[in-house]
Amino acid sequence: MSDRKLAAIMPRRILSCWFFGLLLLSACSNEPVKNKTHLEVKPHAVARKSKPKPIEPVRSYKMADNQAGLNLLEADTRMQAGDSQAAQKALDKINATELPPEQFSKYKLIEAQIAISMGDAEQALKKLEAARPAVLADVDQINYYQSLAFVQALLGNAVPSVRARLKLGRLLQSPEQQKQNIIAILDGLSVLPIENLNTSASITDELSGWMALAKVLKQRDVPGFDTAGQIQQWRQTFPGHPANADYLQAYLNPPKVAAQPTEDSQEPAQAQTPPAAGATIAVLLPSSGSYAQAGKAIKEGLTVAHRLAASAAQQMPLKYYDSEQGDIVSIYRQAIADGAKQVIGPLVKEQIQSLAQTNDLPVPVLALNHVENLNKANLYQFGLSPIDDAEQLALRAKRDGLQNAVLLTPDTVQGQRIRHYLMSAWQAQGGAVTGMESYAPKQHDFSAILKNLQNTSVSVDGKKQPLAIFISASPELSRELAPQLKYQQSGELTVYAMPNIYSGRQNPTRDTELGKITFCDIPWLFADAYSGPLSQQAVQNTWQGLSDSQIKLVALGIDAYNLLGQLGQLATAPYAGATGRLSLASDNRIARKLVCAQFKGGVPVSTGFVE
Repeated sequence: MSDRKLAAIMPRRILSCWFFGLLLLSACSNEPVKNKTHLEVKPHAVARKSKPKPIEPVRSYKMADNQAGLNLLEADTRMQAGDSQAAQKALDKINATELPPEQFSKYKLIEAQIAISMGDAEQALKKLEAARPAVLADVDQINYYQSLAFVQALLGNAVPSVRARLKLGRLLQSPEQQKQNIIAILDGLSVLPIENLNTSASITDELSGWMALAKVLKQRDVPGFDTAGQIQQWRQTFPGHPANADYLQAYLNPPKVAAQPTEDSQEPAQAQTPPAAGATIAVLLPSSGSYAQAGKAIKEGLTVAHRLAASAAQQMPLKYYDSEQGDIVSIYRQAIADGAKQVIGPLVKEQIQSLAQTNDLPVPVLALNHVENLNKANLYQFGLSPIDDAEQLALRAKRDGLQNAVLLTPDTVQGQRIRHYLMSAWQAQGGAVTGMESYAPKQHDFSAILKNLQNTSVSVDGKKQPLAIFISASPELSRELAPQLKYQQSGELTVYAMPNIYSGRQNPTRDTELGKITFCDIPWLFADAYSGPLSQQAVQNTWQGLSDSQIKLVALGIDAYNLLGQLGQLATAPYAGATGRLSLASDNRIARKLVCAQFKGGVPVSTGFVE
């Protein structure tokens, strides 16, 4: 059987892991130098002179300070930000035939990344084959081999994909990176039929070692197979193999971590009853239509949480249903007929309303959105609701001693909703709203609006009182708004932003102006607020390939899975989740307490939960 034909038999779970594990990311690095939002800078050699010259600015990729180099740098920055269209426009300004070897290879790498983002694996492979990885900077070599491994896997070429991973392994620095690479190699080889893993006894190179090990692991669940003995024999045959360290032990014995306990829980763990045969957790998510990308991001979080929990104890499998393919009530009933004991989803509000209108819900539903004024037995609503965001932001401003506030929100339907939530939350804290303004989504000049808002400030005995300004703006718009706020800002004005100011992907170069803005967001984004095997850093391979607008949905998926065993206790025992400290409100809505933060040097730094 050819490698290409293997694409047809590759399980969707494995392919999904490859896609998000290999697409344009560094494998779970703890090292800032490997962050792709930074460009590696190599210093130029300086000739000795009798008189020292002024130090010149450093240059990326050894590039001459010319327009082609600047356009290439822009393309790279745009691509790493997830904007492939803007990256392509920057590349279109470059005459590739005039580029020196390193720039040309970088050009081809970015072209390949754009092709990957468009789903064109064959075109991406052609672009990668035109590049020379040896002339690239180290960080770009890592991106090159990750892209190559992913594309080859997508085309069904399992062995070439693993060969790319082997070269990648020689570039990775940290033990965590190497461990993740080993997992990717073994997962990639696991899709091969066992006869394709046979190697000659006289060949003991690295690839042969991986294939021999994958053959052993593929048989470890076969009754009577001596896994320990076979691994010991493998160790003796391949004594210097990379997997012959602690990494293999970690792969064979993953950390026994189940759903995270509540902070106040002191009860001993109880033995879990194995799930009944045929029992499943039904997941009703859109895998087609306009919400497919959001569904994909949530699925990534569900998958990684389920995989971790299953490593500690037997768990019911997840069974996915496309919520866009038919009536949601019929899909729910079909899931029950298929053996569902718990249901996660749907995501779309109209579908949640449809489920709420049925006579009864015999199997509990954890819906992944929030519909106001809806309360139904056995229907729990859990989402990244702006209601929680507004309440936490208002509470933080109140804790900072502020009494008066003004609101700045977009002139859209969603903006009007957020304005309502902010006003209600602030007034519930006893605060006064002294002014409100809205802006057009494509507005760039906010000077008049900001002046109007400041003119609403309250004076007592001729002295202006401190004023909070609550804003809702995307990362891109916030970067334009921040300098204008800074110009207007004084000791009497403090800026608070809804969490849409931060996508979840660090961009210190572009976010340096945001340092005076406080925002509150999900704990998963901050290592000191949510750590462990499901932290943002630990599951980096699940979200690096997602668009900025989808990153936080991975955390929603993680919590959605882990909450299934907590629903009966949430009313009295809050759960420390990735999306917040979670508790159950009276209308079966799961409320969230958030972590607040400020940007320091363009990087968001947690200031702790709002207490």
